[in-house]
Amino acid sequence: MSHAIAQLIADKNIIVCVGAGGVGKTTASAVLGVAAAQMGRRALVLTVDPARRLAQALGLQALDEHVQRIDVQKFSAQGCAVQVPLDVAMLDVKRTFDRVIGRYAPTPQARDAILEHRFYKQASTALAGTQEYMAMERLYESATGGDYDLVILDTPPSAHALDFLDAPDRLVGLFDSRAFRLLLRPAGTVRHHPFRSGSVVMRGLSRFTGGDMFAHLLEFFGYLSETFDGFVARARQVQTLLRSPQTAFVLVSACDRASTEQALYLGERLGQLKMQVQAMIVNRVAPFAQAPATAGSRLETALAAALDQFSRDGAGTGRDFAKESMVLSMVARSLAGLACADQQQLEAIIARTGQAWPILAVPRTEQEPDNLAALAALAEQWRLDPAEPATSERVKT
Repeated sequence: MSHAIAQLIADKNIIVCVGAGGVGKTTASAVLGVAAAQMGRRALVLTVDPARRLAQALGLQALDEHVQRIDVQKFSAQGCAVQVPLDVAMLDVKRTFDRVIGRYAPTPQARDAILEHRFYKQASTALAGTQEYMAMERLYESATGGDYDLVILDTPPSAHALDFLDAPDRLVGLFDSRAFRLLLRPAGTVRHHPFRSGSVVMRGLSRFTGGDMFAHLLEFFGYLSETFDGFVARARQVQTLLRSPQTAFVLVSACDRASTEQALYLGERLGQLKMQVQAMIVNRVAPFAQAPATAGSRLETALAAALDQFSRDGAGTGRDFAKESMVLSMVARSLAGLACADQQQLEAIIARTGQAWPILAVPRTEQEPDNLAALAALAEQWRLDPAEPATSERVKT
């Protein structure tokens, strides 16, 4: 069977990583990007809320809206072989919104009226759904601009992931609704407009906001409404892109019940949205997950034999080898118990998914990768791991 992760990197133009917070999703996105560079595919890793440690691992001071390139020489300096550079960037909502307004405003005058309006600075970052929509806009720009073979999007934690992915649908529903457009038409053009001067609504609002302020707000939305057709058209393009065969969603979780439940719930919802999950990465799987009970027993037996030999060699030294043996045996049993729990969690995932997609189980390590060499080592491992559809008899580690 082909290597599932490598196949996704080779075949897809967009990979979207989704999952709970704190499960290694941003790191997984970076590893996929490094794997793409190893395979000769020009890739951009686009993140929304990156950890500073990830920037350091990539050899950067910080991530920002501007694309930063990690060239082949920087990889080579750490003993890593890649065929092409890797680009990384972070979403900047305000700057993306500025570009969108410039693109969709019908005239330069309309553009300037929006960008210079007193309410724009706050609206461009505070309106509900702005971050989610602008991330989709940046994804579309990057994926269709011709500069990249692959764009890897690291989404926010799962508490916001559905809002994030559903943003184009919600925006189309709002901006394309007759009631919303009617509301924003100039008050003098609609009979019985609720916001006409002297109306009951305006008199009531004036008590709390001041008539002038609310009038300025309506003016701002009136200007903004001239861009709505562009927003709606692009949102529909994004909908099509996210549901196309060129886009793959990868679920990311740790090997614990809470994060896997969130990841699997996201998988179900993605299916309802007609977005295709193509793989699942389960991080921090304890060792001996292929056969934890027997592996743990073998470890305990081996430790006991080694300590027995050690005690015979060290007879007369006064050391309490029996106590050391007991402690190490307890450690071995704890490791075996942890591995058993992780195996059960993996089997629960298999039962829930019905082997609908390949599962890559990533072994637990002492620390997250903190340099390019560590990221590259993981990338090579993931590319070469078959990540076959799991069964209860065999789970890849």
